[in-house]
Amino acid sequence: MSASLNYSDKNFLIVDDQRPFQLMLKGILVNLGIRQIHLVTTGEAAVQACKSKDFDFVLIDYNLGGHRKNGRQLIEELKQKKLLKPACVTVMVTGESHRPMVLGAIELQPDDYVMKPFSQNVLKLRLDKAYKKRQALRFVFSAMHKGDIGRAITECKTLIADDSRYKNVCNNLLAELLCAAGKFEQAEYLLEKLLAIKPYTWGQIQLSRTYLHQKRYPLAAKLAHQVMLQSPLIIDAYDLSAQALVGMERLPNALEMAIKAVELSPFSIERQYRLCDIARKNGMYDIVKDACIAILEMSRKSVYQDPVHFFNYIRATITAAQHAEDKHERNKLKQEASLALQRGRHDDIKELKLHYNLFEDLCRAQIEVLDNKLLTAKKQFYELHNKIKESEQAFIPNELAFDAVSIMYNIGEFETAEQILQSPDYESSDNQFVKDSLEHLKTLHQEKRKTFTELNREGIYAYKEGDYRLAVQRFDDALKSAPMNTGGSLNLILAIIQLLTKTEKYPEDLITRLKKAFHTLQGVCLPQVQQQRYEELYEQYQKLMTDKDGKQRKK
Repeated sequence: MSASLNYSDKNFLIVDDQRPFQLMLKGILVNLGIRQIHLVTTGEAAVQACKSKDFDFVLIDYNLGGHRKNGRQLIEELKQKKLLKPACVTVMVTGESHRPMVLGAIELQPDDYVMKPFSQNVLKLRLDKAYKKRQALRFVFSAMHKGDIGRAITECKTLIADDSRYKNVCNNLLAELLCAAGKFEQAEYLLEKLLAIKPYTWGQIQLSRTYLHQKRYPLAAKLAHQVMLQSPLIIDAYDLSAQALVGMERLPNALEMAIKAVELSPFSIERQYRLCDIARKNGMYDIVKDACIAILEMSRKSVYQDPVHFFNYIRATITAAQHAEDKHERNKLKQEASLALQRGRHDDIKELKLHYNLFEDLCRAQIEVLDNKLLTAKKQFYELHNKIKESEQAFIPNELAFDAVSIMYNIGEFETAEQILQSPDYESSDNQFVKDSLEHLKTLHQEKRKTFTELNREGIYAYKEGDYRLAVQRFDDALKSAPMNTGGSLNLILAIIQLLTKTEKYPEDLITRLKKAFHTLQGVCLPQVQQQRYEELYEQYQKLMTDKDGKQRKK
C-alpha cells in the first residue's frame, strides 16, 4: 500500500450475513495490511458493535437476511444515532442491482457503493479514495456531527480558499449549510456564480432547493426540470419539482412528480409522506393509504420504527373509506381498518399500548360515521370524553386530538372540534401527516361549517326579535349541514317550544320535528352546560305535552 495510506492501525467492521463472503472480504483486507477486523452478521449486532467501539471503516452488505434490518436501514440508524465518528468511512458492498434499492442506498450518501464481484485492487482504490476525501473534509464533518453549522461553514470556506481538490464538494456542502442556517441569499449568490462557470448538476439541484426555500417556485421547478432532462435518475430533482409545483398550485403535475420519485426510490419515509400530502390535496386517498402501508413496512426494522406510522395507516384507511364512491370498496376499506385495529391490540410495541384503547374507540366511532350511524358515533365520542374527564385528564390526549376532531367535524360538532384544538392542553402535533390531514379536514368542512354558522346566527337573531317561526326555519336549515350539532339542536328545540306556546293548535309537523331534535340528544353524555340546558328544555317539553293533552281532554 502507499506509505501515505497505512491502514494497519485502522479498525474495520464487516457486516455481512454470508460467512463465505465475510471470510473472502477479510482475506482481501488482510492482504492490504489491515489487522483489526471485526465481523458481524446482522445489523443489530453492528449497532451494538458501533456503540462499544469506534471504527474507521464500516463495510456493509445490503441484504442481511429477509427478516432483519438491511444495510440501508443500518446506515440510517448509525447516522441517526451518531454511532459513527465523523472520519469513519462507510462503504456499501453488495451484489444488489435492483435500481430502487441501489438508488435508495446511494441517497443515504455512503462514502462509496461497491458492486460484487470485485478485485482486491478495485477495493483498495475505492478505500483509498474514500479515506482521502474523509480526511480532507474531517473538520467539516466533525462540525456537522456536533451540529455546529457556523463552524462547518467556516471550515468549508477555508478549504475552498485553499483551492482544495474537493472544492466542488465543499461548495455543495457550503450551499446546503447556508440554507440550513437560513442564509438563502448567500447560498443563491454562491451557486449562481458557480453555475455561470459550469452547469454542475449538484449546483442546479442546490439552487433549485434554495429557490424552494425562498418560495420562488417557478424558478425551482424550472431548474429541477432541467436536471431531470439531463440526469433522469437524480431523485432530488423529482422531489424538488413536486414541492415547487405544489407551491404553484399545479397539484396534478405535483402528484405525477411525487409518484415518479417514489417509483424510482421508494425507501424514504420522508418521500412517502410527501406523496401522502400531495395525493391528499388531489383527493387521491387510495394513494395516501398505500403510501402509509409502505411507510409502516419500511419503518418496522428501522431506526424510525414508531407506533405513529401504524396510527397514520389506520387513519389513512378510514379516510379512504370515507371518500370511496363504490360501496364495495368502502366496505373493503372498513374491514381492512377493523382487522388492523384488532392486530394492533396484539402488537408487541410497548409505545402502542399507551393510548391504544382510546385510539381504537375513536376509530370505531369514525367507522360508525361511515355507516351513517351519526347518533351512535356521537354517543360513543361523548362517552369517551366523559371517561377521560373522570380519569382526571384535562382533555383528549394531544396525539389523538386529530382523531377526535375528525369525528366532530364529520358529525357537525364544529364548536366541540374547536374547543379541542383551542384547549390550553392542546399543542400542535409534531406529526406532519396529522398536521396536513387536519388542515385538509378543515378545508373539506369549511363550507358546511360556514353555512351552519351563518344560518344558526340568523336563527338566534330571529329568536331575539321574537320571530320564532323564522327562527325555527333557520335553525332547521342550519342542521341540514350539521345534523348532530348539539348547540343547533338545542336552539331548534327552544324556538319550537316558544312557537308552540304562542299557538292554540300544535301542528303535527312541529311536534315531529321537536321529537326528532330531542332524539339526537337522548342518551348522549353532553358537557355539563349543554346537559343542564337539555334537561331544562326537556322539562318544558314535557309540560307542553301535558298541557296539550289537558286541552284535548277539555275539548
